[in-house]
Formats: sequence, structure tokens, C-alpha cells
Amino acid sequence: MKNICIENLGIAAAREKVRQLISSGFEGEIKVILPKERYSPRELVFDRSDCPEACRVEYVFHPGSVADGGITLSRENWLKPSGAAAELFREEVRDKIYMADLSAFGFSKESWGEVQAVGAYHTAAKYPDTPKGLNPQVFCGDLRMSCARYPNEGYAKIEAVMDVGEVSEFPSQNYFSDWKDKVSPRGGCYIMDPAMAQRVSQWKSKKNAWLFGYLFHDWADSSTPVELNSVNRQIFPKFVSLYGCRSGAKYYFYNVPEELDAPGEWYLDRDEAKLFFCPGEGDEISFACGDEPILTCRDTQNLTFTGLTLQNTAGDGIFCRGKSMTFKNLKITKTSGTGAVCIGENISVENCEVSLCGKGGVYVTGGERETLFPGNNSVTGCYIHDFAQVQRTYCPGAGLYGVGNKCIGNEICRAPHMAVGYSGNCHLIEDNYIHNTVTDSSDAGAIYSGRDWTAHGTVIRNNLIRDIGSDEFKPAGIYWDDGLSGQTATGNVLINVGAQGFLVGGGRENTVRDNLLVNCGCPMLLDDRNRDGFVHGGWAKHCVITKEGFMWKSLENVPYTSGVWAERFPKLAALVTDFSRPDDADFAPNPSYSVFEDNIVIGGGESYIADSVYTYSTVGENPVYSSWEEAGGVVKRFEPVLEMQKKRG
Repeated sequence: MKNICIENLGIAAAREKVRQLISSGFEGEIKVILPKERYSPRELVFDRSDCPEACRVEYVFHPGSVADGGITLSRENWLKPSGAAAELFREEVRDKIYMADLSAFGFSKESWGEVQAVGAYHTAAKYPDTPKGLNPQVFCGDLRMSCARYPNEGYAKIEAVMDVGEVSEFPSQNYFSDWKDKVSPRGGCYIMDPAMAQRVSQWKSKKNAWLFGYLFHDWADSSTPVELNSVNRQIFPKFVSLYGCRSGAKYYFYNVPEELDAPGEWYLDRDEAKLFFCPGEGDEISFACGDEPILTCRDTQNLTFTGLTLQNTAGDGIFCRGKSMTFKNLKITKTSGTGAVCIGENISVENCEVSLCGKGGVYVTGGERETLFPGNNSVTGCYIHDFAQVQRTYCPGAGLYGVGNKCIGNEICRAPHMAVGYSGNCHLIEDNYIHNTVTDSSDAGAIYSGRDWTAHGTVIRNNLIRDIGSDEFKPAGIYWDDGLSGQTATGNVLINVGAQGFLVGGGRENTVRDNLLVNCGCPMLLDDRNRDGFVHGGWAKHCVITKEGFMWKSLENVPYTSGVWAERFPKLAALVTDFSRPDDADFAPNPSYSVFEDNIVIGGGESYIADSVYTYSTVGENPVYSSWEEAGGVVKRFEPVLEMQKKRG
């Protein structure tokens, strides 16, 4: 095996040299050392022609090299609006507002189109006449700026609901069977309070206003354009809220020029290509509206990228579809999408800092469920923080999907919803320090997965999870939702978790053993929601009472009764699906064969364990102490996990 080093060439010339070596049949290691440069996303698109089969290529970027998907507007580009442009804004704040003419940088209204809906649960796809476009992103220094909004901080609250609209479900567990095929459902009508109506009455033009909020559940964010009648205090959403709306629901209005009045806000006149903003601290504004990833790898293999800063895109930082790819020591920041999306096998994201993401941090997808073949993708040693800033729910810092992927040794913090989300089988979540997440939702968890009796094999061990939730919201630490089964959690330390340390929602073959739970509102909540729904008509009945229920359908997705599945998970293969045997331990909805033992509880509230969990599973000794001092040497074995905070800090 030979080693070749390519130096003192720009990216284009270096890649051409690599391609020549590949085509000549070179076998060995190729290291490309690149000079300090500023790159555009067009220069960082790699495909099969860049990929060796017989060797490996590493691109090492000079410290300080930046790949930028946007433009930087320094103070010399800032103008003061005048004339008709100034008339857009309230007179008392005009002296705070600056403007940049984006047409001077080659932008026009075709660059972005119309405002796009955001949120995990928006319904814009139901409306075929909805124009497509992009939501540009604007930063002042390292602060994500907000599209001109009211209120400037926090949320207003819906006073009353006149009409929920043509929804999928309302109230909870009352489902409308025609929702799936409904096109352009009626949006409904909500009532704002008098103070908000007075504020809205002062807006000269209301036609471009949008609403963002959590209109029913605190885990379901969405947005919609609105029509407003301030006289009658009415809000008419164009896009119906999926789950309806309730009085007291949180919302704010945005894309309103009259509300450009606070540092850190911006407004884009889309027709005139003019960006207006109230700068925060800093002398530079960065603007991005292109949705292409900054680094793109399609059908690639055997490539490594080291040392580059990737920033400013209305899309994702990295998109990779390939195998045996490595991304290490990168800084990925200021995205409207996800920091990195990696699909394939043996893809590694190592020692990267990922921050200021509109969606999630790093997602890895790979493996084959039918055969349980592992993807062996990994997120290791990364610092992932300040993410889910635009879509605020179901955008984890680390996402594992498929079979056999890993999240190891990361610090994940400062986010409104989950830190780690996963689905599929046989993942490993280990040695992570997770803190200050799930600040905006109660029905959520720092580590979360759910709704699958066949999702066996994932191990969650030796993680430090602390300071989860906020004054307003009390979520879980580790949350196995709606019958999730076959999970193992050992050696984890959970400290200051607002509600449940563990929330195990009625699943089977789950093991929670040898964990330390300190000051958790409810150390362990172990319920039987699937059995309760089937036998007693409880709230989860829709998942299980007919073979069309979601949980039964999940069984059809994998060959759980044969082959490698039956060999690996024999109790799963023995599931009883006969509705005439509801008390059989093997009947799928029963919370059977789980083990909850040897967990140490210090302080906090009381655990809740459903009676049928005692019947069908093993609940052993889980000692409870009032203080660290009382626990004494019992907690000594958790010291390596507790030290993780010092190591990462």
C-alpha cells in the first residue's frame, strides 16, 4: 500500500489529481492538504467519480477555511430605509432599522418564492394551491434573528376557539376517518384576546401575516398564513391545525413589517428583494436562502473530510448517501435544516461541533430491518447544541434510524425538545452527556422512541442526563412511548428531571436495571396503556382494539416470526395475536417479560407502577434514599458517569 500527499493545490485541481490517480488504479492512502480558502457549496459536491474502491482519500482543510452558503452583509452594506420603504415600519422604531438591497448581490423574488410553513405538524401539503418557496435565514453574529414577530419574546394565548376546522382528530382520540383523503380542509376560526386585537388593528397590511404555535399539544408545532379581523378578534388560519385548537394555546404572529421593532428581528420584502433588520450585537449580518447542502456526497465511499467550517444555508449542512465515509473535526453551524444527514453504512461523524440548526443536529440512517443487518453508522465525540431553533419538535440533536447505529460520547444540550431520537433496532446510545433539553414540552423525553412492539435490541447505557425540562414544562428523561418494546437501559444517571426519570409506556421485554435517579419528579412511571386500551377501553385503545390499529400494523413491517428475527428475539416470535386470549402473557398488548430492578432513587417524588406490570413483569428491589448522604457508598459505582460532566465541560 502506498501513501500519497497532494499539497498546494486548490480544491478543483486537487480533485482532478485524485481522479487521475483513481483511474490509474492507485491503491493506498491519498491525503489532500488544502490551503486556506473560502468555499461555496458548488465546489463541495462529490459523486462516484471522486470515490476510490481500492484506496481512501482524506481532504484536510486548512484551519480557518470556511464553506459558506450565504452572503455576509457588513456595515458598509447597511442602508437606512427612506420613502416608501420606511413607511412599512412604525415611525417610533424607524431609526433602529437598517436595510440591505439584496438585488445588488444577484437575488430576486425568484430566489425564495413564498413563505414556507414550518413545524413538525403543519398541514400545508393538504393544500394543492400552496406556492412553494424558501425561508431564508438571517444571523447577526451567532444569534439567529427572528422574522418580525409579536410578541417579541414568548407567546400569546388563544382566548377561545370558534371553529377548530376540518381536523384529523378532535378532541383527543376522536378520529375523523375522512381526513386522509381530504383536500384543502377548512382552517377554522380562533379568537384573540382584546389586547392582541388592538395591536393587530394598528397594522397597515395584514395580508402577509403568519401564525406559529402549539395549538393543541405541546409536542406539535405548526404554522399557517392567517386572515385577521381585529374588530371581531378573529383569526382565520389557512392551514388547519392537525389536532384542532384549544383556548390557552400558545402562538405568535410573524412576517409582519410593523412588528420589526426589536434587536434581532428582520423582515424581507420578497418582491423588492430588500432585507430590513434591527441588528443585535455585531457588525455583520449573514443571509442565506439557498437550500442546497453546503457539503454534498452522493453515492460516495472511502472519503474523509477534516477541519472545515460549514455555515449559512437554508438547507442542511451536510448530505451524504454512501458508505465508509468519515466527517471529523468539522464545525457545522447556522443552518435552516439539519446539521448533517447521513444515509448508508459505515458513515462516521466524529468530534464535530454542530450548532444553531433550524432542525436537528446529526441524523444517521442505515441497516436493513428485514435481515437485521447493521448500518454501523455513528455519531461520536460531538458537541451538539442550540438546535431545533425553527422546527421546534421532533428534531433531535442525534437521530438514529434503521438498524445497528451508534451515538457515543457526545454532549447534547440547549434545545426545546428531545436530545436523542431513534427508531428501528439494535442501536447503541452510550456515554453521552445530555443536559438542558426538552425545555418547551412536557409530553416528551430527552431520549425518545415509541410505538413499535418489534423495535428490539437498542441499548442505552452509562449516559448522564440532567436538568431536563423547565419551570413550565416537566418532561421525561428516557421515554419509551406507546408500547415500545425490547429496550435495555443500564448504568444511566438521571438528575433533576422535571417529571419521569423513566417513562415506559406499556411495552414488553424492556429492562431498566442499575440506574441512578436523583431528584426526578417521578423516578419511574411504568404503565400498561396497550393492555388498558384493549381490555378496559383506555385512551390507547385506537392502537390495539382492531387489527387495523397502529401497533398491530407495525408487526406486519418485519418478519418477526422467522429467520434471524426468531433466533435473535424468541419471545417476540412467540407473540400471541389471538384477540380471544387477552390475559395470556404472550398476548402482544400485555406489559410482559420486562425487568425493573436495582435502580437507586435519591429524592424526588414517588414512582408509579401499574398493577398489570407487577403481574406480567419483574419489579425487583429499587432502593429509595432521601439524600446523597443517606445513599452513601451505594452510588460509588456511578462515579465514572458523574465525572462525564467535568470531562465534557
